[in-house]
Formats: sequence, structure tokens, C-alpha cells
Amino acid sequence: MVIGGFIVKLLEPGDITQENNPFWWAIVTMTTVGYGDFSPETPAGRLVAVLIMFAGISLVSLLTATISSIFVAQKIREGKGLEKLDLKDHIILCGWNQNADRIMDSISNLSGKKKNEVVMINDLNEDEVNTIKNKYPRLNLFFVSGDFTQEQILERANLKESHTVIIIPHAVEASLGSPDEKTIFATLTIKSIEPNIRVVAYLVDRDNLTHIQRANADEIVISDDFGAFMLASHVMDPGVPQTVKKLMDSRSSSRFKRIDIPVDYVGKSYQSLFSHLREESGTILVGLFSEEENLGIGAILSSDSSSLDAFIERKLKEGGISLQEESKINVVINPRQEYLIKENERAIVIP
Repeated sequence: MVIGGFIVKLLEPGDITQENNPFWWAIVTMTTVGYGDFSPETPAGRLVAVLIMFAGISLVSLLTATISSIFVAQKIREGKGLEKLDLKDHIILCGWNQNADRIMDSISNLSGKKKNEVVMINDLNEDEVNTIKNKYPRLNLFFVSGDFTQEQILERANLKESHTVIIIPHAVEASLGSPDEKTIFATLTIKSIEPNIRVVAYLVDRDNLTHIQRANADEIVISDDFGAFMLASHVMDPGVPQTVKKLMDSRSSSRFKRIDIPVDYVGKSYQSLFSHLREESGTILVGLFSEEENLGIGAILSSDSSSLDAFIERKLKEGGISLQEESKINVVINPRQEYLIKENERAIVIP
């Protein structure tokens, strides 16, 4: 533009040579806009114009191709799970197994009208990931490829800005004696990076419960607990498992829900809130929950001095995790009628 403008200014007479007109004409010509407000009149000027046109076509094409390739490459990297995500207040799902589909389905149903952002960290291929994304259109699904026990992989999922991390056992690996080992390692890594992130861990073997508690998981789900209860109830208490299934089905209109307690009922009795909800909307109050100060991880550590205990304690201290008090969820089911509702409590109800 600059060189062409100077040459045209030297070669051409008339308005095209006035002030900044040559440079304006050059950039209009290069971008093929062609307003036609100025044009060269001499053969030499027209020859320069031809050269500027070809140079402009080449440079503009190169610019647009470069910008396009950057976006295409970014999309390809995102599809392969290699791009760092810029998300906030999202859910991270580490691992993938036969239960993951049901977890995603429940998150989708419980989200309501809100479109939650969920980041999957696993080693699925791109086609499998696209199939999952198409299966759950009500969720904003993102993918990070790699081992979720590695810090750089977790950072790629923007762990520090996430809301909750769910860890489920991945496909059994030959290098691990139990799928729970990877869950424990991942919990330790996450808590060392960001101690305040809420971690919900799924265990296969109850024998590993102590280890995952020492790793400071906020909530723990054990695979055999609910299944064993349901099987026994089908035999001993028919009707109970069917009721529980409806109460816990994310698609059911009668499932458990949590609601905020009206400010007017803070300090009043449980019975008064129960009656209010029942009369107002037909809702049944089941219990209350709050975040309370429970025993810290230091109280859970056993007195033996095994190498695993020492390793876990050292990793927690390196991550700046307190071994004292930790915030946990405290639930009170159907307390006595005169129980007084506290300010920080919320209600569990059946609509």
C-alpha cells in the first residue's frame, strides 16, 4: 500500500496525487473493493495498478487463509481434546465406564432449563466423543484427552475455575491392581492443585474407603451400597425398592429435590415449615441439610505409620491442605417437630 501509493503519486497527475489519496486508492485496489473515486490515467500508472491488484489478491488471500487455518486448527485440537479450555463454574467428569452414560443423563435431566457445561477427561476417540455430544444436546459438553491423574491434563480442563469434579473408575488398566487406585491418585492430585474444589469420588471396592477419605474426597459413592440394599429390599421389603427408584429417578416428577427455606421460617420449628410447604404446594418436607464443620482428614488418618499414610499426608501438606477442620454436608432426616431451623440450612423435599 505504501510503496504503491508513493509510486502512483510520482507517476499520476490530478486528484489521485492529492494528500493521502494515493494510499487510499492503493488499499481500496488491493482489497478489490474498487470504489472508483480515483483511477490512474497514465500507462505507467495503470501498469503499477495491475501489479498492486495482483499483490493485493495474494496478500489478502494469504491473510484470510492464515486466519482460517488458525481457527480450523483450534477446532481440530478441541475435537481431539488437546486445547486448553476457557470455562468457569463447570463440572469435570474424570474417567469413563458403563455408568458414565447414566451420570450424564441424570445431570442433563437435573439441569432443567439451564445448560450446564461439562468437561470430560478420558481417552475416548473423537468419534466416540462426538456421539456422546450428540446424545446430550441439553449439555454443553467439552473434551480433554489424557490421563486425569496428570496435572497438565487437569489444568487444560481449567480445574481451578471448575465447580465440581466427579471421578469414576476408568477401564481397568494392567498397570493398576484396582480401578480405585487411579481414583485415589486423581483425588490427591486435584486436592494438591486446588484444595477448595469439590470432589465426588466413585469407588468399586469398599476396602479402599479409608484411602479415599485420606485423600480428602468431599463425597464418596460406593458401588455396592445401593445395589445391595435394593436387592435385599426386593426380598425383605417389597414396595420399598420401587419407591426408592422413583424418588431417585432424575426423570420422575416425584424425585427428591432441594429448595431454599423462606427467610421467615429461620428460627422456627421443623413442624411449622412442614405444614407451610404441605399447605402451600403439597410438597412433603423430608429433611434438612447444611454445610457443617466435620472431622478433618487429620482425624481420619490411622495411627499406623505405613508408607501409604506417609505419602498421602506429605502430598496433602505440599498442596496446602489443612489436616484440621473441613467443610462437609450434614443431613438431618425427619428431625423432631420442635427442631429449630438454622440460618444456613436448606430443605430436602418430595414435590
